Amino acid sequence: MILEDLGIDYEILEAGSRIGGRVFTYRFNGETGYNAAVNTPARYDYFDVGAMRFPRIPFMHRVFDLFKRTRTEKLLIEYHLHTDNNLSYFNSRGPATDIIESTAEDYFHVSTDNGGTVPPAYVQQGVDYWTGAVYDYYKNLFAKMNDAKTDEERQAAFQAAWNELVKQDFHSTRSYMLSGKEGKPSSAPPPYPETVVEWLETFDSATGLYNQSFVESNTRASAAQADEEEWDWVAIDGGSDHLVRDMALGLKSQPVLNKHVSKIARVSSRAGTYMEVTIADPTPVVKKYSQVICTVPLGCLAVMDTENCDLSYNQKQAIRSLHYDASVKVGLKFQKRWWEDPKIMPTGAIVGGQSSTDIPIRTCVYPSYGLDCPASTPPPGVLLASYTWAQDARRLGSIISPQTPLPDNLVNLTLSNLERLHGISRDKFGPVLATSAYNWEADPRARGAFALFGPAQFGRPNDKESLFTSLKAPAAKGRLHIAGEATSVHHAWVLGALNSAWRAVYMALLPYGEAKRRSLINRWGIPDEDTEEHLQQLSVLALYDVL
Repeated sequence: MILEDLGIDYEILEAGSRIGGRVFTYRFNGETGYNAAVNTPARYDYFDVGAMRFPRIPFMHRVFDLFKRTRTEKLLIEYHLHTDNNLSYFNSRGPATDIIESTAEDYFHVSTDNGGTVPPAYVQQGVDYWTGAVYDYYKNLFAKMNDAKTDEERQAAFQAAWNELVKQDFHSTRSYMLSGKEGKPSSAPPPYPETVVEWLETFDSATGLYNQSFVESNTRASAAQADEEEWDWVAIDGGSDHLVRDMALGLKSQPVLNKHVSKIARVSSRAGTYMEVTIADPTPVVKKYSQVICTVPLGCLAVMDTENCDLSYNQKQAIRSLHYDASVKVGLKFQKRWWEDPKIMPTGAIVGGQSSTDIPIRTCVYPSYGLDCPASTPPPGVLLASYTWAQDARRLGSIISPQTPLPDNLVNLTLSNLERLHGISRDKFGPVLATSAYNWEADPRARGAFALFGPAQFGRPNDKESLFTSLKAPAAKGRLHIAGEATSVHHAWVLGALNSAWRAVYMALLPYGEAKRRSLINRWGIPDEDTEEHLQQLSVLALYDVL
């Protein structure tokens, strides 16, 4: 969209048979659901396998601007991140709503007083108190973006908060919580016992996720800083892939599907210097371009032949070693939305939000869409029965088969977990009409769900050896630009992809004079995480093989 807006010719090569990458909506009824009218049952026969919710916070400005530039804005609906009757089931106790939990000091029996391992003083304050003691200092720095009156003020607030946060980049979340106060803000709490850290991770995150970057945990926590202008979170009615399809509708040059790129090379000849891209059709096809913007996940880039792209040592290291997380989603289609039926649910009807547990399914997400269908024509009973990350996803993903429907053992495990989480027997669910699951690590065109860096992988301010920073710099003497959410600070969000796209276009325009860059900035702004000065420095350093 940016290139077309600037009047620059382009071609989009897509390896798969659909557009959107990790913006992926699975519909049990296929294209019928995509074309169905709003508030009709057929429209809501889906779950989002990838991006599914968008927080309304200052640094998501670029995402909401994209909604306005496409027809997607009119499809935005409220996304219920949490509702009163959402349930918790931990340590074989529950299910419990927030109100039920509040009736007992240690409802889940995690304290040493009740056979657990957590000191009672920690349990008395609760999970949110102790995670807040760790995250709130940085969340409040990012929250200063709420007070910004101009784009420049918002960018300055983001940069100041980010530069303070990445001072702790050498920490994992676990090591930050376990270590002393040296080098931390004065508000940082004393070290937590290991049993407390395990308890917090279980209730706040995914298994093993605290071993990853402290910076990542903070950016995730900051997503909760939604303002109250309208809705805290939104979703796209009918599925998130409406966004990418609406984007494509506005393009004169449509993406070319099923074009698997196997090689990228810089070529110098008598005809000049240009980029060659090899498409691995049954008979390889070589195409020539002046510039290449490569948006594939790093795991996919690693298996491309880039030997003639002049990648720096640090760029090669980054492509190989920057960490990606795992994610699995399991969708079940029931005859009806039994969780919305107060006659079935002993703790009350659940309308949107999510329930949490320490058993394998971990998180169950209820649809926030289709809530306005007439009672006479209710929406299908599609439930995101399990949404897992990290080790939880890898273990569940190991029993996912590419076959459709899902293997019986996974269906039975999911139904059994749903019984325990909701406190009812599966006969109350009604029949399972269809099933679908997706393991992003097993997708050869993704090779991971999203970037989620380990300690020290972002790099501290002014760190010239930062793996992350090296990927923002061009390769192939200024002709190859690596993009995608892994090359933005906003991992796992659509925003990361948008920011990286802007940066890649800016870098590609550097050899072509000032006018196009001014037009880019005037029409598309500058992402909060970037500055022109920094990008131009990176370009020069890369040209002289310094990075």
